[in-house]
Amino acid sequence: MSKRPSIDLMSLTSEQAAPMAEATQRTPMETIKPKPDPKPRPEAAARSKAVKTENLEALAFKVSPVFRKRFRQRAVAADLKLNELLFEALDAWEEKHGFKK
Repeated sequence: MSKRPSIDLMSLTSEQAAPMAEATQRTPMETIKPKPDPKPRPEAAARSKAVKTENLEALAFKVSPVFRKRFRQRAVAADLKLNELLFEALDAWEEKHGFKK
């Protein structure tokens, strides 16, 4: 039986190791943050304060990843929770179509 040669562990340590000349350093990717709305709407802030969260029920449905990202960005830009944005969207839709709240 042949025995493998022993490994020189010192050559594997950081004191002995050096980066390869052809290796390129990675830079962290910049995250794209949505720009906040320059003028926060006072009526949105008033409504968001009035939303009670103790008696809410779960509502589950699926949307496309693009819609989900857009919805979340709009909520962040308006400083709203996701459910608050959904409440406002339904209110706006009812107002546009003539439904009474």
